[in-house]
Amino acid sequence: MPIRAFLGALAALFLLSFAGTLTAQTTEGASPPDGRVQEQIEQIVTILEDDAVRAALLDRLRETGAPAEPEEPQPEPNVAQQLAAAMATFFRDAASEVGSIQREMTRILSLGTQLQPNGRDLGPQVLTVALTIATTIAAALAFGSVAAGIARRLAPAPDAGLVKRVQLTALAIGARLIAVALAWALGYGLAVFVFSQDNAPSQAQILYLNAFLVFGVLRVALRALANPDADREPVLSQLPATAQAVIFRNVRLVMGIVVQGFLFLIPLTQLWIGFAAVRPVRTLIATVAAIAALVAIRKIARAVDAAWNAEAARDRATGTAEDEDDTAAAMASGAQSAWRRVWPPLAIGYVLYAWFLAVTRPNIVADVVLTGTGYTVIAVLLFLAALRLMKRAPDVRAPMPKAVRTGLPKLPPRANQIATVVAYVVVLALVLTAVGLILTGWDWVDVAGWMASDAAQTVFWRIASAALVTLFAALLWAVTASWIDERLMDELTGRNVSARSRTLLALFRNAFTIVLVVLATMIALSQLGINIAPLLAGAGVIGLAVGFGAQKLVQDIITGTFIQLENAINEGDVVGVAGTTGGVEKVTIRSVRIRTLDGAVHIIPFSSVDTVTNLSRDFSFHVAEVGAAYKEKVSDVKEAMQEAFDRLKAEGEFTRDIIAPLEMHGVTALGDSAVVVRARIKTLPGKQWGLGRRYTELVKEVFDERGIEIPFPHRQLMLPEGFVEMMQDRLQGDPRDVTPQVEHKD
Repeated sequence: MPIRAFLGALAALFLLSFAGTLTAQTTEGASPPDGRVQEQIEQIVTILEDDAVRAALLDRLRETGAPAEPEEPQPEPNVAQQLAAAMATFFRDAASEVGSIQREMTRILSLGTQLQPNGRDLGPQVLTVALTIATTIAAALAFGSVAAGIARRLAPAPDAGLVKRVQLTALAIGARLIAVALAWALGYGLAVFVFSQDNAPSQAQILYLNAFLVFGVLRVALRALANPDADREPVLSQLPATAQAVIFRNVRLVMGIVVQGFLFLIPLTQLWIGFAAVRPVRTLIATVAAIAALVAIRKIARAVDAAWNAEAARDRATGTAEDEDDTAAAMASGAQSAWRRVWPPLAIGYVLYAWFLAVTRPNIVADVVLTGTGYTVIAVLLFLAALRLMKRAPDVRAPMPKAVRTGLPKLPPRANQIATVVAYVVVLALVLTAVGLILTGWDWVDVAGWMASDAAQTVFWRIASAALVTLFAALLWAVTASWIDERLMDELTGRNVSARSRTLLALFRNAFTIVLVVLATMIALSQLGINIAPLLAGAGVIGLAVGFGAQKLVQDIITGTFIQLENAINEGDVVGVAGTTGGVEKVTIRSVRIRTLDGAVHIIPFSSVDTVTNLSRDFSFHVAEVGAAYKEKVSDVKEAMQEAFDRLKAEGEFTRDIIAPLEMHGVTALGDSAVVVRARIKTLPGKQWGLGRRYTELVKEVFDERGIEIPFPHRQLMLPEGFVEMMQDRLQGDPRDVTPQVEHKD
């Protein structure tokens, strides 16, 4: 019986393992069972035919599938307990970190006892390394002086642009990099052929040469950003030379300690002394570098603040300070002030964090600190570029051929405005990129992984496509509006823009702007992934509601459309509409703007227009109605009016405005005191008023010369007979008694 039970257990285990294998093959999509699998199935069938084995298998399956005893649920900790646990964990970790730092700092005190050679004579190696160091430094100084002379020859003019400055700086950097490479090559050659016995440099020499090359390249890159000889060599920064010298010296010192320490001294200690001395040496170098960095931050902050304050004082003295009302200048100034206050604390935090990792977690220094530093340097450069671009954004000019500037004179200002907006967008992109680089470099947020995801790329390309659509629409509007403005310029030689063309072009510009804005908005929203079908449907419903609720507006538009089709009103015409007469300044699809003689502007909707009286269409008439005394001959009056017309034509000022001879209509009325004679002068449209005023002056002059009386209303007083003598007698008597005694008679 035990043997049969044992065989049954084996069969059960075999069956379970085979079932798992078969399930895995089915899940992974394996090929159909072959001959071996078929054989195994037949063995299982044979085993199951035995009653004892089958019973043992069933017992084993029941034991395996039996439910476990339910555990008693533990109550969840409340907020206070969670906070207490978190605080306890924090203080425990903090105490552990403090203890680790204390242990590492204590090892520095015992460094003197550990710096002992590993039983080897290091004299020859020290000598070869010292000779390599001396020769490379001497070569670097010699080649560097030559490169400095070349860089001074490339010094740009004070008014050189950014592109020219970048080009000259790149050439100077290239010359200095060549000098570093030549010094490194000379040191490597001497280490191979002179300072070695087997024509191969030692490991210590290779360590130094690698550190020398890295430090030289970093030093050249630093000189491109902060050159102590900025007044004599090309440089990208516009800080004063004194401030750049402070930055260069302090940053170079910190870089030298870090590069030479971590790339040369620490590996050399492990090579010559042993692994036990590496940690205290690393802690010492990291501490010295941190102290030097903190001192450098303080000096650089003072130098930069002094440079900015001096520049602000100089701008105020020369009157070139930024206008406080300029929003762009205020934003740039505020960003610069905020950066001046923020960067020192951030730099101090960076130094302390890097020192903490170098002391407590040296294994991740290369992966975190060096990577984070590289990303941080690039991010700071991008942020400084963003600040500079923000300050210069209002002065950005769009490149444009001379032919385009001449043909479309209104296009450059509009293109410059678009370029300014694009510059601000680029500033925002630079700032976001800088923040992403910092988060990625210090491994705080996996920005690169998120950007590589499908969702992030979808969002990025949607925003980019929407921005491109907006930019294309803006450029199209700028070109079209500039072309319309160019067509409306009638001061050009040989250009005479009609009022009809002026009105239709202005209406087309307004309509094109509205249509373009609507289409660009819809396309941009669709590119952002927003379904615009509900928006279109909602706009249709809203339009229908507005149509029912704003019948007056609809009437304005319909009436205005027919007025434009009938060419009843154009800009520059003098019209009378809705009881108002004046010059037309602007015509829209809904209203007309009229300026009357007293300078008042009237906006009249077309729904209020029943009749349009156009006083300057095709031609005009000046109607002259002149009154003469009854004693004058009508023929003399007509001759005088004709002579005044001849003088008007002879003066030349209004000769082109008169398009027909004087039309003499003759006597039109016999007034109370005058005979009215009317004549009419046909003129060009809108010229009748100035011409009429001059003609009236000439008529007065001719009438005076010929003695023709122009009557005017007067009143005749009839005094009784002897009234004058009576007044004289009374005046000779008592002068105060001057009241006349008039006898009233019916």
